[in-house]
Amino acid sequence: MVYLDHNATSPLLPEVAKIMNELAHKSFANPSSPHWAGREARNLLEESREYLANSLGVKPREIFFTSGGSESNNSVLRQLLTTHEEKHLICSTVEHPSILETCKIIANQPNIECTLIGVDSSGRISSEELRSAICPKTVLISIISANNETGNIQPLEEFCKISKENNIPFHTDLVQSFCKINLDLSNIGVNYATVTAHKIGGPKGIGLLYVKDETPFNSLITGGKQERVRRAGTENVILAVGFSKAVEWFINNQSKLKEKFFKFRKIIIDKISKHDEIFINTDIENSLTHTLNFGVRGISAESLLISLDLDGIAVSTGSACSSGSLEASPVLLAMGVSRTDAKSSLRISCGWSTTRKEIDYFCERLNHHILRIKEKTFHSR
Repeated sequence: MVYLDHNATSPLLPEVAKIMNELAHKSFANPSSPHWAGREARNLLEESREYLANSLGVKPREIFFTSGGSESNNSVLRQLLTTHEEKHLICSTVEHPSILETCKIIANQPNIECTLIGVDSSGRISSEELRSAICPKTVLISIISANNETGNIQPLEEFCKISKENNIPFHTDLVQSFCKINLDLSNIGVNYATVTAHKIGGPKGIGLLYVKDETPFNSLITGGKQERVRRAGTENVILAVGFSKAVEWFINNQSKLKEKFFKFRKIIIDKISKHDEIFINTDIENSLTHTLNFGVRGISAESLLISLDLDGIAVSTGSACSSGSLEASPVLLAMGVSRTDAKSSLRISCGWSTTRKEIDYFCERLNHHILRIKEKTFHSR
């Protein structure tokens, strides 16, 4: 079985699974409890928070745990619903569905307006277009760091500079780029940032939200006073420890992984480029090296995905949060890719468990199916 869908989720790292299994039997207490068991759980929770904060270049008190990326993104955007003042939000057409769908909901309010900034053919947002979208009512700018479907990276530092010049809080979704590119949030000037664990071999069900000191924030989930009164609910200590251990492993192996991902992507491109019908949607010079989005003109991505699946190879046609829909990817359409080409596009995403043998097998089977489908199409004419 070959798994090449790490942008949807990564398998749990063995090192992470081991420590979580150990803690499951001995660290069961509520970290808010005042007794010895609660204090032990609290220490583990805060140690994990401190490590994660250090990995982002921020203070431990500036981050709080959530259930994952979607909750963190919603926590930022839904703050706009707390007053009846006129407000304006800016985000892009290549955001994750947890941003775009939430924008649609809040934009239904009579006092809230949302501007979606377009991208060029490489999936990049221009600084000029961002500047022109700002108006006196703009209260938040939210732009993804690196797209989950194409891997294309945005110039966050430029955007943060623009937001700071206009005294507008800036939020970025780091779910795909965290641990894969080096980021120091305190230096960049981000106000809010979303991170999750399961994209890097950590556990599902936990993420975090960074909120810079003195940046306004209203809780999405209320009740108890956990997480400095920013997110009510008993914290899951075992998931938090697993999160920090996955980040620790990924950071310690970052350079080796980058080299491996770069090599694997080059192998795939070299082996499939012999087909004239191949086109690449990923900006190879400015993208996460573990991601490749490409297509084969005249062959539907669905046909290739099913064929590869029968060979035991797991790939994707886009965001896992949009799976079940056979429509063309909104991200690719926003980049100017035709609807036909968008429906012919596959996403390959490598991870910590990917091997050269798996890449070679994928390339061999992909080339086989491309030739098989082309031949079948030719004879059916």
